[in-house]
Amino acid sequence: MANFDFIIVGGGVIGMTTARELALRGASVAIFDKGKLGQEASWAAGGILSSMRPWAEHPVSAELSEQGKHLYPQYAVDLKNETGVDPEYVKSGLVIIESTHIAAVKQWAQSKRILFEECSSIPGMGLNIPKQAILLPEIAQLRPPRLLDALYKSLKSLSVSIFENSQITRLVTKHNRFESIETNGDKRVADNVIITAGAWSKVLLESIADDINIKPIHGQMLCVKGTEQLLDSILLDGGHYLIPRLDGHVLIGSTMEDTGFNKVTTATARRELMDWAISVCPAIEIAQLIKHWSGLRPSSDIEKPYIGPVSNIDNIYLNTGHFRKGILQAPASAKLLADMLSGESSFMDFEKLSIHQEQNVAKIA
Repeated sequence: MANFDFIIVGGGVIGMTTARELALRGASVAIFDKGKLGQEASWAAGGILSSMRPWAEHPVSAELSEQGKHLYPQYAVDLKNETGVDPEYVKSGLVIIESTHIAAVKQWAQSKRILFEECSSIPGMGLNIPKQAILLPEIAQLRPPRLLDALYKSLKSLSVSIFENSQITRLVTKHNRFESIETNGDKRVADNVIITAGAWSKVLLESIADDINIKPIHGQMLCVKGTEQLLDSILLDGGHYLIPRLDGHVLIGSTMEDTGFNKVTTATARRELMDWAISVCPAIEIAQLIKHWSGLRPSSDIEKPYIGPVSNIDNIYLNTGHFRKGILQAPASAKLLADMLSGESSFMDFEKLSIHQEQNVAKIA
């Protein structure tokens, strides 16, 4: 007899939201992580509740992102009421200052009926933005460490079994079915397993599914604090951004480095981020540098996550490969997978994010 209905492998925001969604529906759930829950890419994220380039996002990923944006206002309220921890959901607005894409942004916003404003100045301390910039006033943000703290407390209150510092050494299968995991010399049995291991998902599944193409992309970030509020809205310039927090801190992000499983922060990246930030907000030059950190984003070669069953095992499922949109897409991804597992209809077609569809496309091509 199974110990759990579901074992979830990977304790980032995707794993934690998935565990919470299933537990809320009455399932017995265990979540395993090789370290502490929520301390890898999820903790390192900026928390912008928008794609970095929404006008060019894969249409299926965009559908998931929009559902995430739709769910978050109530999701944040529910977590705060349940746990007492405020994820600091704030509708701060997003200003896109990458001039080469202004026309594409306007066309995208108009076609999707998304509110936007053309602006040449925004509140802040002497900001340098181009004459043409686009404000998306409905875009929100939250603080990932606070979101993760709230999720952790929620899982505890829902009696989810949490196993930290538990390295999975083997996924045991028999007759094309998952049976158990082996970790730290222990064996845990469940009816199903869900892989939410982010950048480590491909490594974990190597002996079972060789068609999951996910790799880590290193991203470095900075946090600074000025003597005054430096800006009110998020600024986005290509892959770089400034995120103002309610307490006056500003996040500066981020790099994109294909360096394998290397999380070392570098002086070169710090200089790159500071030089860009100062060019946009000169007051940052005299701000105090608070922290420099990094994370490994799970990049998939299909430009969208894998959500659904693996190809050849009946009861192993995926919820992984969200790249830079893990925080944004987490509640929607958890709901989509839980709806599928419950046999319920959902907000989008399950097959759009299934590995099976990608295999069929490859065969046709």
